[in-house]
Amino acid sequence: MKRRLLLLIVAFSLVIGYSPSLMAKVDEPDFFNTSKAYFYNFYGVSPLPTGEVWAVGSHGMICKLDIKYKKWIVQESGTDSNLYGVSFVDEQNGWIVGQSGLVLRTSDSGKTWKKQYSHTKQHLFSVCFKDAENGWLVGAYGTILYTADGGKNWVMQGEKVDKIYNSIYFVNASHGWIVGEFGTILHTTDGGKTWLPQTNPLGESTLFRVFFKDEKQGWITGMDGTILHTVDGGANWQQMTTPVKEHLFGIQVVDDKLCAVGLKGECAMSNSKDLVRATDKIPTRAWLKEVAFVNPKVAWVVGSVGTLLVTCDGGQTWQSGWNTNIPCLFANE
Repeated sequence: MKRRLLLLIVAFSLVIGYSPSLMAKVDEPDFFNTSKAYFYNFYGVSPLPTGEVWAVGSHGMICKLDIKYKKWIVQESGTDSNLYGVSFVDEQNGWIVGQSGLVLRTSDSGKTWKKQYSHTKQHLFSVCFKDAENGWLVGAYGTILYTADGGKNWVMQGEKVDKIYNSIYFVNASHGWIVGEFGTILHTTDGGKTWLPQTNPLGESTLFRVFFKDEKQGWITGMDGTILHTVDGGANWQQMTTPVKEHLFGIQVVDDKLCAVGLKGECAMSNSKDLVRATDKIPTRAWLKEVAFVNPKVAWVVGSVGTLLVTCDGGQTWQSGWNTNIPCLFANE
């Protein structure tokens, strides 16, 4: 009798263990509770033309817009440290940088994130990869690091200086720029083997973000609504007339469309040479840290208290990107 009862228990356990419905629940990812998004500040965003988007922020938060489930999922970072920058080159390969020299790398679309040895304990604020092998990152105390093997080995570039580098951007494997504290603008034409200073027309005013369309046309944002522009690779930088006075932390340009974002939900946009204040189109007064275009119509913005915004019409309207019922998010399916 006891043996028969034991066999029944074992058989029932096997049925439960292999129940398709239960197995499906086990295999489901960790969906992000978007109603709790305000607990996090988001510092970086990396969208891909294929529809995937990664947003990173405080307390080790990594969120991915999953095109299979059409929902935001949480990916395990393995840290509670702040994550400041993210760069994906395709659906599989991406890197994240953060506090105390933290570098994370994935080769499976974020299913697993692995720490890489960066040789520094300084905070890292910006990362730029142009392919799955070549990448650069910058941070506090003049930190510049380069890898030629996807981050297996990071090597120091430049000189150790007592200043923060806020942003790095490369248009190809050779031409790159860095901006930061005390009006710093650095430029390289050899992949970072040598970094040379460029003249900031505003002197030592702090700069926050740099972006280039090609080797000649570039933009920089800074304090008090500053936007600098060059058409000769930075040999000459000119201050643009802007309609905002708050600090601008992020900028990107696609085709002839410029978008810059910053404190108190400030936003400046243009479709030509003239900039217009577009703050009234932004549904928040939280600070905005980064803007990233997928194409001239679709762009993403991240910022404080859980801010994640998306536009599907080139910035004419912005809405919460946590709402995954927006048609343009999965237009490539």
